[in-house]
This record gives sequence, C-alpha cells and structure tokens, in this order.
Amino acid sequence: MSGRVVVTGGLGFIGSAFVRALAADGQAVLNVDADTYAGDERRLAEVDPGLLETVRMDVSGPGLADLVGAEQPPLLVHFAAETHVTRSEDDGETFFRTNVDGTRNVLDAAVAAGVERVIHISTDEIYGPCPAEPFREDQKLPGEGLATSAYARSKALADDVARSYAGRLAVVIARPTNCIGPWQHPEKAIPRWATRALRGERLPVWGDGLQIRDWMFVDDAVSGLRVLAERGEAGTAYNLGPAGEAVPNVEIARMVARAAGAGDDAVYLSAYDRPQHDRRYAVSTERVAALGWAATRTVEDAVAETVAWYRDHAGWWQTLVPEAERLYAD
Repeated sequence: MSGRVVVTGGLGFIGSAFVRALAADGQAVLNVDADTYAGDERRLAEVDPGLLETVRMDVSGPGLADLVGAEQPPLLVHFAAETHVTRSEDDGETFFRTNVDGTRNVLDAAVAAGVERVIHISTDEIYGPCPAEPFREDQKLPGEGLATSAYARSKALADDVARSYAGRLAVVIARPTNCIGPWQHPEKAIPRWATRALRGERLPVWGDGLQIRDWMFVDDAVSGLRVLAERGEAGTAYNLGPAGEAVPNVEIARMVARAAGAGDDAVYLSAYDRPQHDRRYAVSTERVAALGWAATRTVEDAVAETVAWYRDHAGWWQTLVPEAERLYAD
C-alpha cells in the first residue's frame, strides 16, 4: 500500500495487534493515541521503528484534522475508544465524548483529507442482548437501541455516526465480538481470570455464570479487519466472530483455570453480579464469510494460547493487577 496507514488507538489491545500485523508485512503506520491507562507502548516495542510513528493525541481534540490532512493516508483504521464496561458505570461522560464525539472528529478529518478508505471498529454489543437467532447486521436499531451499558450505548451511537458518513466517505464498519489474546489489560474478564489463576487465586464468575459471549482470538479479528480493508463494501457493516461457538462464562473460567494448571474448583460463583448483566450476545457472520473470512481458532485454543502468553509475560501484567482489581466489587 502506497503511503502510511493511519491507525487511531494503536497502543491499545486490538489496535496494537493490528499495527504489529501491518508492520510484519512491511507496511508503515502513523499511530494516533491519547496514551491513557489502556495504552501501552510496550505492545509495539518490537515493531521496526522505521515503520512506526506514534503521535500522542486525543482523537476528539482539535489537532487531528491537521495531522490527517498532512498525512493524506490511503487507509485510516479507527480503534481509539473507551471500552471497559465496569469503568463506564461510573464515568459514562468520558465514554460518550471519546466514542461518539471522537468518532465524528476522526471521520470529519478523513473527509477533509480525502482518505480513500476508513474502517470503523464497532462492537457486537451495539445490538443489545440477543434472545433468539444471532443478529444480522441490518438488525441494529437506531440510536442506542437495546444497548445497555454506557459503553455499549456510546458505541451504538458511534456506529450510527460512522454509517451516516457513507455518502461522503468509503467507510466500512466492523462489529467484532469479544477478543482475547496477548497484551490485554488484566481489568478484562479472561486476562483477569488468567492472572488470578497464575497467582494461585480463585476465579470469581458473576451471577449464575450462564451468560454467553463469543470469544475471538485477537489475531483472528485482525485478519478479518484486513479482509474488510481490502474487500469490504463501502457503507456496509460486518459482524466478525467465531461462528457457532457458544460457551457460558463459567465454563470459559474453567478453561482458563485448567490452562493455568488449576482445577475446576478454582472457579466459584460470586454473590456480586453486574447491573443489567446481558444474558447473551450472538451475531451472524455470514456476510463476512462471503468475503472468504472465518476465525481459525476454537475457543479452547484461543483460551489456551492466551493463558500461555500470560504465564510467560508476568513481568508485564503484575504491576497492572492491583489497580485493575480495585475496580471490582466481587
């Protein structure tokens, strides 16, 4: 690809995996990141510095248009977002500013700069809880719809913002399911369980543990995003996820425990449960499958590979655990 790709949020979990994949293929990247607690430059430490420049900048701030205008990239991939549901319970305003206003600012900058293609990273949570057949892309309701948490509601609005630019910009919307893998902050469920198990602690599962999420290894998500960058239809949304796998949270926790060398009895049901804890998320992936993409790892393999990485990288996550654990009431 001629010219640098602009990535927002490339110091984050999924964004950094995307940057690493591009750089591995020799693609130069300009990364724009506010460098909040969720960003970590160590995620990109092994990237060839000749292929990467990182600019510290809030995507909702005034400097973005000048930056993108000067770069005029062939592709802009917008990951930057506040993503942690528990944090959104106490600070919804920040989520709406970053996720909604930030997305609008990114897309305005892309229009002004004449960017050829934009990928907006949304989420499967924009649909709200799924009571029946997995959601198809055209079943997203307007506005906040059935989304529950401040995080999900802000992303639902941002998804609408992105689609509203379709007449002015070749924008593609990606709606991935929950991702796991290396470098994910231990405030998130599976890294939290993994780091607790590796420290010999028990693994709390909220409520009755029967909530369903589709868990996708981050490298699979990245491969799907690259397919969308190449072949996704402008103005179209695509669900990304591991089709057909539906495993309740309590069993996921047991998989983590076993991968860490603990027994099933390390997992327990907590007296605490999240307010409005959605029972099930599920999406149809037929649209992206028609482009030739499918996730390659089973959930068992994804969990095992994730836990193995955390076992080998305790020096990274140990300092993050105390603050992450303070978020929780369980």
